[in-house]
Amino acid sequence: MMNLFKSRFVKSAIAAVTAVTTLVCGTLHIMPGNMPAEVSAASTCVIDTSKSYQSIVGFGGMNHPEWTGKDLTDAQRKTAFGNGDGEMGLSLLRIFVNPNSNQWNLAVPTAKYASNSGATVFATPWEPPAYLAESGGSNGKLHLPRSNYGAYAAHLNNFGTYMKNNGVNLYSISVQNEPDFAEEWTYWSTDETTDFLANYGDKITSTKVMSPESFQYAPENASWVRDGGKKFYTKILNNRKAMENCDVFGTHMYGTPRDWMDFPALENSGKQIWMTEVYVPNSDANSANRWPEAIQVSENIHNALVVGNMSAYTWWYIRRNYGLMTEDGRISKRGYCMAQYSKFVRPGAVRIAATEQPADNVYVSAYKKDNKVTIVAVNKGNTGYTQNFTVNGGISKIDRYRTSANENIAKTAGLAFTGNSFFAQLPAQSVSTFVVDLPGSGSSSSGGSSSGGSVSSGTTIGHSTFENDTDDWKGRGSATVALSGRIPYQGTNALLVQNRTGAWNGTEHTLDTATFVPGKSYSFETYVTYVDGDATQQYNMTLQYKDASGNTRYSLVASTKVTKGSYSKLANANYTIPSGASNLVLFIETASGTNNFYMDEMKIGTAGTSSSNTSNYSIPDGWYFIKNVNSQKYLDVSGKKDSDGANVIQYQGNGGANQKWYVKNLGNNVITIQSGLGGGRMLDVQSGENKDGANIQLWQYNGCEAQQFKVVKGANGAFALLTKNSGETKAVDIYGCSKDNGANVNQWTYNGGAWQLFNFEATSK
Repeated sequence: MMNLFKSRFVKSAIAAVTAVTTLVCGTLHIMPGNMPAEVSAASTCVIDTSKSYQSIVGFGGMNHPEWTGKDLTDAQRKTAFGNGDGEMGLSLLRIFVNPNSNQWNLAVPTAKYASNSGATVFATPWEPPAYLAESGGSNGKLHLPRSNYGAYAAHLNNFGTYMKNNGVNLYSISVQNEPDFAEEWTYWSTDETTDFLANYGDKITSTKVMSPESFQYAPENASWVRDGGKKFYTKILNNRKAMENCDVFGTHMYGTPRDWMDFPALENSGKQIWMTEVYVPNSDANSANRWPEAIQVSENIHNALVVGNMSAYTWWYIRRNYGLMTEDGRISKRGYCMAQYSKFVRPGAVRIAATEQPADNVYVSAYKKDNKVTIVAVNKGNTGYTQNFTVNGGISKIDRYRTSANENIAKTAGLAFTGNSFFAQLPAQSVSTFVVDLPGSGSSSSGGSSSGGSVSSGTTIGHSTFENDTDDWKGRGSATVALSGRIPYQGTNALLVQNRTGAWNGTEHTLDTATFVPGKSYSFETYVTYVDGDATQQYNMTLQYKDASGNTRYSLVASTKVTKGSYSKLANANYTIPSGASNLVLFIETASGTNNFYMDEMKIGTAGTSSSNTSNYSIPDGWYFIKNVNSQKYLDVSGKKDSDGANVIQYQGNGGANQKWYVKNLGNNVITIQSGLGGGRMLDVQSGENKDGANIQLWQYNGCEAQQFKVVKGANGAFALLTKNSGETKAVDIYGCSKDNGANVNQWTYNGGAWQLFNFEATSK
């Protein structure tokens, strides 16, 4: 334990140096006397609901009874993972992978409680079993020889299996805790962790795999970074197999200033970034309730989410004298500063655009889930003022929650607003959270000076992404539902509907008649697929309701025929709920057959709501240059050969016919791509092979699936082209993630990497 505290002291020293640097570079407004002055804001803070960034997994902390000597009590677990009054609403838990499997049971009680509460649980190893390790020499305490990589992968896989067998829905397990700060645990070089992921990561099948978690999110050119920091992630990004086997990236942020947090290459990789360990600004004994020092927690969260585009934020110890709760189980000021996010920015929310710094020392971020927007404003300065906010989606109600020197999540219900604008005080040294109900949420407008008006045509009312929450969808009859990462339509999860007995299978969701008014029209859409059973199946969307006489009735909303392994849209853009209807329940179900199926991206809106998925994925018929996101080079016919078998490569833009392509839509976001060389030849997967590395070439049109590509949305508005001949499991890909002229274009298992994403630049023939 003494060595452990020594390591933590070093981290505190590094963090303190960074904090001093930030303070010197910042601006503090010191007012005369002891009272902060109130002034008016100089500008409006605009919240733009139409522009979105990363999805949020949640906020949480580490539980480590193996090191602290005692677990959280039931009361403390409820305080941590409950979301009622006096609770923090944590939605993440990090646990320790003990090198001794006989002690794995120590992590189970709190992990099981968190998992049952809906929190995401993930795990981190500090060292391998003793029999696998060797001395780390001058680099660290231990080292894992390559000859034992297979056994280590089995050890991590067994931990995932053990947790799941003991009621813990373990989301992921990482390669290593802080391999670049390994005085007390195991050292790995960046080449070694990349090698392990590339060649052994796919042996871990019991849970998803997280990258190594670096001690510091430091740039590679930092003078003191020998072989760590962001270099771990760059090496993975540049190794195809490692990238495929890495499901999520994790990093620590000790001593990481705001300027280091942006990492565009990782942010555009198509995979989430999690901040998995930090404490700020120090681990001093009994520092948890220092004010205004605790505000630095909220500021650090803001920077991680807004600058670093991170999807998760995890504190070191949940309960510690410098933690989110103190040793007596009470929420600390640091805990309340996290709770300003964790209680209101719930899993599945998406960060949206906001004026980030409307005043000195003020940081604003915003998040949207369903029909609510959450705004968090951190004022760390000595000057308070009144800020004007506008929300471009409109407002029907606002509640405010605030933590300051004398407040802890203090609620002010029903703030006044006018139209889509409101004013609110941001006192000096405070954190304020505004929960804004958008029009159509079904909430009242009490406290506002305007109701915000009626919901306009084309307004989205509900959107279930099924990334981290079933959103109250449940199995119909004996069916059950669960989140599954097997074949999502978009993102990393879909809703799996399974285990129905009888003639059909289905899921259901209750609709509130205060929001869905009988006699009015609404749009409904979702995407469904399946992988077992007949080649095609029919899926129905049905509304069950009671008529004015109390009789149960059913009304067909939409129907579609689905090809096995291919998502189809189930939608009706103008469905009228029967007049006088009550007890509304929406069903998604098979017309016959009880095979499991998947549903994703359920969206409900007022009549005329456009399909965000359809518009995002649609590429209109026409001529295009097709530019790879990773290399910024274009699909090109090698040697300008207009012949069967002509090879397709990437090359810098030249505007030639060999880089022009005609897109034609076949329906359901499936396209063909014809070369501009004049012979009518099509982009084609050689021999229609369903294997990684199959070549992409030109071939005369034949109507086969080898010449058909499913368009799906990737990061930042770019598109992936899934090959129909592979059952949409593989994508058009730049071989070796290369950025070089002449690099070959092939087919490879879809992973969302930038080398599989393309922008379509319209041109003329």
